[in-house]
Amino acid sequence: MKAVCRVIAAGLLLAALAGCGAGRGGYEWAVEPRLKADKIEPLAVSGGGILEGSLPEDEALRTLCAAQQGELWGLVDGQTGEWVVEPCFSQAPALCPAGHLLATGPDGTLIDDPELDRQLTAYAPALRLEPGHGGPGVEYVWDGEAGQVRRHSWNESGAQSPLLDPSAGNGELLPIRQGSWKYSQLEGAQVMEAQPKSLYAVASADGTLLTDFVYEQARPGSGGLIAVEKKGKWGYLNEQGQLVIPCKYDGVWGQSTDRDVQGNDSAVWQRVWPAPCLEAGVVVRKGGEYALLSSDGQKQIGFGAYQALAPAPGGLVWAEEGGLWGLLRPVSDS
Repeated sequence: MKAVCRVIAAGLLLAALAGCGAGRGGYEWAVEPRLKADKIEPLAVSGGGILEGSLPEDEALRTLCAAQQGELWGLVDGQTGEWVVEPCFSQAPALCPAGHLLATGPDGTLIDDPELDRQLTAYAPALRLEPGHGGPGVEYVWDGEAGQVRRHSWNESGAQSPLLDPSAGNGELLPIRQGSWKYSQLEGAQVMEAQPKSLYAVASADGTLLTDFVYEQARPGSGGLIAVEKKGKWGYLNEQGQLVIPCKYDGVWGQSTDRDVQGNDSAVWQRVWPAPCLEAGVVVRKGGEYALLSSDGQKQIGFGAYQALAPAPGGLVWAEEGGLWGLLRPVSDS
């Protein structure tokens, strides 16, 4: 009888030990948890239309991540886990479409600091602070009469909406809204603008529609997937227009705040975007827990295995354990 009890107890112990690592998959620490932060997000582009919340095209800038510590934000390296700029910004920093850093001080205004510029250019030669300029906006709209996609863009000097030139893009999937011709005061001509509250479809890089207009929102594609929203939940479509990750997840990054023209907090808004598909896969969130899925929807790291997960470049993924962040990588087969 005692022998049987010992066997049962040993089995329960093994099960408990196995449960401690359940859902973590074949991952190990590339950088041990040591970064103290409340939140980590990719460094996003800030702009109008689809530019808002998208990733920079410059690979060097994709390595940078925004990290929050208390009420302040800084920049961390997504490969080494080290601070690039210690927390000193009042809001999450972002990039203008030209690749310059938009960072706010305690008063909510954009920072212009030569010493910080030297720190940034030491990390990436083209990176510097942008104290403020008018940024462009971009969206893709469907010209039903022509049966083609138009790229509608605008800035303070004008607007235009020519037919899509596939060679000018980065080859990723495109979010498309239904459009209509309107007179532009800036341009002094007719331009194709998205219809208010119109739904989204998804198109290939050459403008071929892959879906009907059935999604409430869609974000620019990355890694061969594009995020789409239905009934307030996010999923992902692949290059064949197949919903490989169903629309049942919450947004995980890109919370933004803004103030009115007098600098008051009365006009604050927030947007929470789905994670981009990077080399490691897609970070998803559900019920306050995080998981990592592959680009075909297979679970790589299960829900609740870590306190939080966040996208990182180069096949890594941020993970929080014991209140500290580190970087995970797949376990080598060798």
